[in-house]
Amino acid sequence: MKSLRELIEALQEEPLVKEFKALEKEVLAREDWKRAYERVLEKQRRYIQTKAKGGPAAAEEAKKAYEKARQELEDVPAVRQYLNLQEILTEELGLLFRLLEDGLNEQEENGD
Repeated sequence: MKSLRELIEALQEEPLVKEFKALEKEVLAREDWKRAYERVLEKQRRYIQTKAKGGPAAAEEAKKAYEKARQELEDVPAVRQYLNLQEILTEELGLLFRLLEDGLNEQEENGD
């Protein structure tokens, strides 16, 4: 798994990842920001669960609660940047995983 280790090391050296880690350290070091961030995550979880299991009205209420909590958190520039980088990195990692999966599937189909 040398290639996987090299990939992880390369990802850790990416400027966006380094910036994200620095911001994460800053956000989580401040108790008020950390608690607010954890509340947003909890509201996000509730929204996702309600969307999957509850009706449209309940999902809409949960979504509004999540968006309100997130907006309040985004009033802090460092936290807003942290959340934005988190979304960017999540999308990029998703793309990377899809590319890896496609490559593995292609190898499997070709008998490599």
